[in-house]
Amino acid sequence: MCAPHAGGTAHAYRTWPTGLPSDVEVHAVQYPGRQDRLGEPAPTSMDDLVGPVADALEPFLGEPLALFGHSMGAIVAYEVTLELERRHGQVVDLLAVSGSRAPHHREEHDRHELGDAELIEELRGLNDSFEDLLAAPELLDLVLPSIRADFGVVGRYRRTTPEPVRAPLLALGGTTDPDVGPEDLPRWRACAGGAFSTRTLPGGHFYLTDEQPVLDVLTPWLPARRPAAHRSA
Repeated sequence: MCAPHAGGTAHAYRTWPTGLPSDVEVHAVQYPGRQDRLGEPAPTSMDDLVGPVADALEPFLGEPLALFGHSMGAIVAYEVTLELERRHGQVVDLLAVSGSRAPHHREEHDRHELGDAELIEELRGLNDSFEDLLAAPELLDLVLPSIRADFGVVGRYRRTTPEPVRAPLLALGGTTDPDVGPEDLPRWRACAGGAFSTRTLPGGHFYLTDEQPVLDVLTPWLPARRPAAHRSA
């Protein structure tokens, strides 16, 4: 399962299957309030995302299961892992978090409270890939509400005490990310109840636009297919 960044869509992971082993299926989360879910209310809290995503993953339990999230998606993946472990025990085989500070070391921000012009400038500074979007006012009007909503979810998220997951935890980031430096990644260790490692790759906050190096790091961590006797019916 792959969870996108704030303002992102499942489309961000469309090419990942070609860079992974042929027996790996990629299922990307589509947050409500955008693209094919445009008619649904955008999320207002992390709980609006975590429960439904955990529910959607129930049919995959018993199979090898890895969760990956970038930026806001890292927190979604972390909280979904905790929720699944609360329900079923250790059913997640890998939690990979990318471009995100640890839950208990997050900076407060109020991007969701910015005016449209200020929010657009913030987007321009965060991600070069937004430039095409920012140049198309008709598209911007369509997606700005969901971007603002996602920033609100992130801005209101609080977890002062880390809760370790049972799954192995891999924290990734860009070497020149202005928001999440390489020194921030080891703080995820407090969220790991077992195996833990960090890796940095060249680039800024959206270093994973060059996806193959990311997939090359992830692949050795992906769980092997389980024997049939250990799969759920």
